[in-house]
Amino acid sequence: MSGTTTQRDEIVERLDARFQELRQQVPVLKQRADDEGITEIARREDMIPLLFPHTTYKSYPESLIAKGQWAQLNRWLDSLSAHRVEGVDVSDVVDVDGYIDALEAVGHLVSSSSGTSGKSSFLNKSVQDREVSMQNMLDCLTDLGIHRDNSWHVIPVGPETGLSGHNALRDLIYKEYGRPDGIERPSGAEASGHYAYMARLSAMRKAMADGTAAPDELATHEASAAARQAENERRLRHWAEQIIEHRTEKIFFNSQFPNLFRLTEILRELGMKEGDITGENAMTAGGGLKGMSLPADYQNQIFRMLNIDPSRFFHYYSMQELNIRLPKCASGRYHVPSELVLFVLDKNGEALAPESDGKVEGRAAFFDTTVDGRWGGTITGDKISVELGDCSCGRTGPTVDADITRYSDLADDDKITCAGTTDAYVRGFLED
Repeated sequence: MSGTTTQRDEIVERLDARFQELRQQVPVLKQRADDEGITEIARREDMIPLLFPHTTYKSYPESLIAKGQWAQLNRWLDSLSAHRVEGVDVSDVVDVDGYIDALEAVGHLVSSSSGTSGKSSFLNKSVQDREVSMQNMLDCLTDLGIHRDNSWHVIPVGPETGLSGHNALRDLIYKEYGRPDGIERPSGAEASGHYAYMARLSAMRKAMADGTAAPDELATHEASAAARQAENERRLRHWAEQIIEHRTEKIFFNSQFPNLFRLTEILRELGMKEGDITGENAMTAGGGLKGMSLPADYQNQIFRMLNIDPSRFFHYYSMQELNIRLPKCASGRYHVPSELVLFVLDKNGEALAPESDGKVEGRAAFFDTTVDGRWGGTITGDKISVELGDCSCGRTGPTVDADITRYSDLADDDKITCAGTTDAYVRGFLED
């Protein structure tokens, strides 16, 4: 991508330094580099064969989980990790939740996708990764002007998952922003068994799609889903009642859009109108709609009902492969922080996409220089459009347009050329 010669040289130097540091630590990276004959990063293009497709982190055989072969899953995870996954006691593990607990007990803070669309991914993260990510959240909020003064009621709107990463971020917001006499969280036991539930959900969706779901299995699934939905509604109603009671005081909302929109619906059901909530409230939100269909103006409806001024709204683009967030500016564009190196690739992930008139469109790929637990290079499933010049908000550097789509949602499908090769490397480590 464009930039001064000095800037490009500095980026290449950073990439090569990280490559030299990790090539002997991450087994799959070493094999990929050896096969490609890459011994140094002399230009940005040298990195492209070394960026791991996002599917790499779900390249394990599903039979390992189905048969409870946790020691083998350790070997798979080790091949993608910078810190050895050895000696992890999995003798008492019976499901994915227990497996992740066993890894966390010895410092492997594995992040996993929910698996709502199928097979879950597993990314090894270190304590340092988590600390960097949480500090980045605080830094981004401070840059926006939301200061840590413990003057806010804090409302983490979403359902409790019991996941340690979610809990850590929730507790961080409470600690740094929450007032001592803040709104209390809804009563109820801490959630557990998240991954087991998501695995059952994925299996049931597959069975329903191919017509093999038995009536009793379907009934059990529907009852479980209804119970979870009822619990989420109970929590949202608790928050809505507390918002009404504290409607003139500052509230910091931390959630995803589907739950925030449902919260506004409940507030209307309880008689609230736009303008009734007058506290100078703030909000942070990441992620998309998680497959839900909402009105085109859903964000504006949320902002108006909860009294969220755009200057107090932290929206960002990120993913579980990254520690660092791309904050959205007042001009509606995501800015690439200095800790990230952005690559815009062609659809197949084989080469840099061509630039034209200061713009480039293609498949998003990143190298996160802060990642500690594994290799920081990722080819995503996202199609993005990037402006290479200065942003109208006044900041410099490349920016990503807010209209981000997934290749899997397009007719072309999500095919990354090197994905099969990388998956084969991982299978090879299991067979050794």
